[in-house]
Amino acid sequence: MRQLTVYFDGWCPLCQKSKWFLERLDRFDQLTFIDARRVQTFEQPLLLERMHVETTQGVRHAGIHGIRLLTKTLLVLRPVDPFVSLSIRLGIGAVIYDKVAKNRVIPVSCTTDCRIN
Repeated sequence: MRQLTVYFDGWCPLCQKSKWFLERLDRFDQLTFIDARRVQTFEQPLLLERMHVETTQGVRHAGIHGIRLLTKTLLVLRPVDPFVSLSIRLGIGAVIYDKVAKNRVIPVSCTTDCRIN
């Protein structure tokens, strides 16, 4: 039963490793992953700034709040939830998450129709 949709940056090595890690922890098939680079919508730039986690009701949680939703949903991550929640309450969770997100390295990548003019 898929409960959450996780939007990630498919060009980002850190995001790919995070996806791989979450896939291994998802023992009950609760997560669906979508590469935000393949989403053709006006929201794409926003989706690429931070990981977004969307509920079945269509509510999206970005960054550290998405991480918190994952720690509440995945049984194996529940012991970490109090620390993530505390980091949010103290105001440092978002700061740390955003610092990592802004400093991640995305190698140059092309699609099959990439052309140099």
